[in-house]
Amino acid sequence: MAAPGKGVPVRNRHFSRVLLLASLLSVAVLLSGCSYFDSPQNVFAPHGQVAQDQKNLFFLTMWPALAVLALVEFGLLYIAIRFRHKKGDDGLPVQTHGNNTLEIGWTIAPIILMAFFVPAVVGGIFDQGRTPKNSLVVDVTAVQWQWLFAYPVAGGGAPVQGTVGELHIPVNKTIDIRLKSGTGTNDVIHSFWVPKLAGKTDVIPGRANHMWIKGTDIGTYQGQCAEFCGVGHAEMRFKVVVESQADFDAFLKQQAAAQQGQDQPALALHGE
Repeated sequence: MAAPGKGVPVRNRHFSRVLLLASLLSVAVLLSGCSYFDSPQNVFAPHGQVAQDQKNLFFLTMWPALAVLALVEFGLLYIAIRFRHKKGDDGLPVQTHGNNTLEIGWTIAPIILMAFFVPAVVGGIFDQGRTPKNSLVVDVTAVQWQWLFAYPVAGGGAPVQGTVGELHIPVNKTIDIRLKSGTGTNDVIHSFWVPKLAGKTDVIPGRANHMWIKGTDIGTYQGQCAEFCGVGHAEMRFKVVVESQADFDAFLKQQAAAQQGQDQPALALHGE
């Protein structure tokens, strides 16, 4: 039944209001996730070269994708409204098939986009997968349920064992991280992730893996295992301390002095 003085049924008007309210709430929820607040998990607040490169690549591909999405959605809405069924239209609209201009256009456009973005994406993958030269090597071993760090010594001496769950690196120095899993009962899959410094790299039993990072700002950054590795997964958190070269050298000397004359069972986990 139509409302007095209105040509729109009450039911339809209520539905339109509910739809509008739901749309506004959906937009509010989506916008609430777009904040640049400085949280430990915020990958959009990089403090390292790798994380910055990944952020740049993300936006490089995101904005054109959003432009294509907006263009396609606008076209769909325009067609749905412009050519909607109207009262009194009993016949079919004009059927159009085989428009060569349109077909060539929407075939060439994606090729041009791919030609522009593929080199950047592939180049970024190769750059982040390389083994950096003139870098500081750190051995990282994931066990149940902690991270062990060791700093190889030039000349083949025993590695300097770092603090459990705490990686120290000098600022603006490229770090080549060699990743591996423990052995025996510690043989599980983990994933090394420091959101503000670099993306995730898996730690796979029986396979050596590697990644590189470069902290550009002095500070302490939170890392964690990004793979559900078992009941102790929540304990697989760690810190990366980016410090001056002098502080890093002092840390290594302190750790080396502390381990002299002591049995180091964890050394077996780092054997090559």
